[in-house]
Amino acid sequence: MASSQPQPGSHENHIISQILDVLKKLQELQNPINRSNPPDSTSAGNWSLVTSASVGNPPSGGSGADNLVGNTQLGRTQSTPLPQRKEVSLDELIRKIQSHVNQLKRDGIKLEDLQHHVEKELRRHLTNLTQDDLKDNSRNIFNLMCQVPLLPDKQKKGASDAQEDDEYRGGRVDVYLPGIHKNKADLTQTETYASVIKNFKSLDIQHMLCLLSFAVFPENGVMNKTMLMYWWMAEGFLPVEDAGTSVAKILEDFKKMGLIEPVEDERKMEPASYKMPPLVHSAVVRLSTSVGLFDIYDEKGKPAMKKSEKKKVCLVEGSSSKDETKITKMQPGDIETVFNVSERFPDFTFKWFKLMKTLKVLYLGRWERTAKRHIEVESPELMKNLNSLSELRLLSLQGISRIERLDDSVCKLRKLIILDLRACYNLEKLPEKIDSLENLIYLDISECYMIDRMPKRLAWLEKLEVLKGFVVSDADEETTCRLIDLKHLERLKKLSVTINKTDFDVNKLKEALVGLKALENLKVAWGGISKDQKEKKTGMDHQAKSVVKNAVKALFRQHAGRHGDGPANPGYRLHKLDLQCFPDAELPEWLQPRNLITLKKLYIKGGTELSGLGELPTVPTHCGVEVLRLKFLPKLQVEWRDLKGLYFPKMELLEKYQCPRVALCPCDGKGIWKVNKP
Repeated sequence: MASSQPQPGSHENHIISQILDVLKKLQELQNPINRSNPPDSTSAGNWSLVTSASVGNPPSGGSGADNLVGNTQLGRTQSTPLPQRKEVSLDELIRKIQSHVNQLKRDGIKLEDLQHHVEKELRRHLTNLTQDDLKDNSRNIFNLMCQVPLLPDKQKKGASDAQEDDEYRGGRVDVYLPGIHKNKADLTQTETYASVIKNFKSLDIQHMLCLLSFAVFPENGVMNKTMLMYWWMAEGFLPVEDAGTSVAKILEDFKKMGLIEPVEDERKMEPASYKMPPLVHSAVVRLSTSVGLFDIYDEKGKPAMKKSEKKKVCLVEGSSSKDETKITKMQPGDIETVFNVSERFPDFTFKWFKLMKTLKVLYLGRWERTAKRHIEVESPELMKNLNSLSELRLLSLQGISRIERLDDSVCKLRKLIILDLRACYNLEKLPEKIDSLENLIYLDISECYMIDRMPKRLAWLEKLEVLKGFVVSDADEETTCRLIDLKHLERLKKLSVTINKTDFDVNKLKEALVGLKALENLKVAWGGISKDQKEKKTGMDHQAKSVVKNAVKALFRQHAGRHGDGPANPGYRLHKLDLQCFPDAELPEWLQPRNLITLKKLYIKGGTELSGLGELPTVPTHCGVEVLRLKFLPKLQVEWRDLKGLYFPKMELLEKYQCPRVALCPCDGKGIWKVNKP
């Protein structure tokens, strides 16, 4: 008797189904226990906010060198002890495991589909291969390779020998040549040095501090504008209010003086990153060292971890193995800034926390925009001493591995304004009492794929302006922050959302969008919705469709006011809209170009069913979109003359990739078209 051949992945799916059955039985056994032993409700609601009432005054007097350090201080706040953390119930744990297993099941199906697709395409490209086809096939195969998820190898710190470390770095051996800044005699004779000194003397204190901070980065390093803005805010170099305008002006001034250069990117209308010419960088390093602001080079010109006169420490590669990590050697009690320039294992700083009463900036994560530098911590439990950092304003753990959760002690950082957790791949949850961070304005939890729910009190962060990585999922809504709850965040300007909930209700979408009064930048990514589930949802009635249409239209029109509502409502003015993995075959009316009056940037990246941009206009629309990006839209069909002439007449830049039916566009070989400006 012949046996049937098992399908790919059938064994894994069978195991997952068995796990789900066992979890379901456990949950059924747990429910009677919960009903017979209801939780004690008297322990809830015993937590209250304590508001800071005093603001410190800047000290008077001091030498010229002392004046180089920003003296803006937030007043000392009193904090009440947080309640004891509740143990996770068995029922909640079962639901969480069910959610993770279901997600793995969906991801497994996607990977199987991707495997079949790649195998099919490889066979097609490599069959009957000729010499003329080599170039095209090489590009197509590279595109296939880019679609396969990158799974980084786990690296352990210094457990064996130098050979293992060299393997991690691809056999690279660091060779440190003497920096230009160490040759004082030659450097000071150059015209560049004289020009830098002349420009430096003409700057105000704010510009001076910002310029000297470039000494931290390596020669030819690329610095992102957003990273600089939030770092300078935390240091006190920039005011918190309207910091975006301030940093743009400062960088533009530096560019005009020839102190920095924009990193050209033909995909962008304006630069987002900058770098400093080597000779200018050397001059800035000497200036920063001479005034004692940042000092990161030893007498041989090699990067070294040292505490500057202004109490700032930069972590460099290899710092974790140096004697300076010892408390008796570093004396961390008066440190104001810890900035990780190139260290891969920065957790030795955790033992300093108890003594760091003046620390304002703790930048342990990646400052680079790329993920080339692997960072991990071996003892994340040491982070329990974070509550000692009472003056902390910026905490960055971006890209650090092996941090599974933030200890509740982080909730005592009352002066924290920036919390950067981007790409902490092992992070599973945020602290429940996150609203204790009453001064928080920036929260980035994007690319934290293990997080499947938002804490309820996230919506109580009244000062929050940027929220990246919000997750809409099937988690219990009684203990989860829903998208509709964000309507309380009246200052929220930038929001990114990932939707993993199969039955996301359109009425909740309407209420959430109506409440976001200050929103300017919105990014939405759909995920975890299978094709069968999507087909079930296409049967929504006409009334539900009109709710969606009317809800999101509010984002693009200006309200003139309402009877009895008092002063006129300024309405919503989205400047940027980014849609990823768009699930439907048609754009809703609110997203059709004729209704995008105030929008400047529209990105649609991924949407296997999307076929059109709405009814073809007879005359050019009043669409305000200037930058349009269309990627991975195999069914989208439109010609250039209609795209530019009718749909988006104000368009100045188009990026088109893997959109074979967007035809006759005058794009270059990289899929870019940009208007010629005088």
